[in-house]
Amino acid sequence: MVVSNLVYCGLVSGYQGDNNTATPQNAAEAVKAALGGSQTVYPAACVYHTDWGCPLGGEPVGAYRAQGTPAEILAEAEKLRRNLKQSTLSVGLPDVGVATIGFEATVHCSLYDAGIAWQKAAARYFAEQGTYVSCGMAQIGNQVLISAEANPAFVQDLVAWKSIVENICAEIGAEKLTFNEVGFNYLKDAE
Repeated sequence: MVVSNLVYCGLVSGYQGDNNTATPQNAAEAVKAALGGSQTVYPAACVYHTDWGCPLGGEPVGAYRAQGTPAEILAEAEKLRRNLKQSTLSVGLPDVGVATIGFEATVHCSLYDAGIAWQKAAARYFAEQGTYVSCGMAQIGNQVLISAEANPAFVQDLVAWKSIVENICAEIGAEKLTFNEVGFNYLKDAE
């Protein structure tokens, strides 16, 4: 039995933020319903570059930690991905998947403000160093948990990625930053 890193799943196929009515709250409700209602799913946002279509503050998603065997977790995540018509879904598992690193940190502000702060800092580091660090953010109680794994399909320099994470977390006032080795599972449509 293992526990996954936070899995962030959206609910709008090919997300384009202009005419979307999704919120972190209704995204969490939709993901919970798609999982059968038994999981704790947090209101969350996937935060990536606004130049790539991400709305200011992040794309509304639901976030959850899966528990079970790696095969069960991946089967459940793939079913979720297909049911919610997502082109990709990332699942971080201990010892299963492509070896990479991930991180978690917390910040005490609104999900929206945390997303905007991350986007601004990440865009600046991208312009300076050529690496953009996307992340997920989940509202858990009175704090926002920030997490991500370095996707091996896009991140070749883990040292640079880690350094950028450390710098952004320091800039936005994130606390309790930890890194871990993780197996990266990139679920996607066949090419």
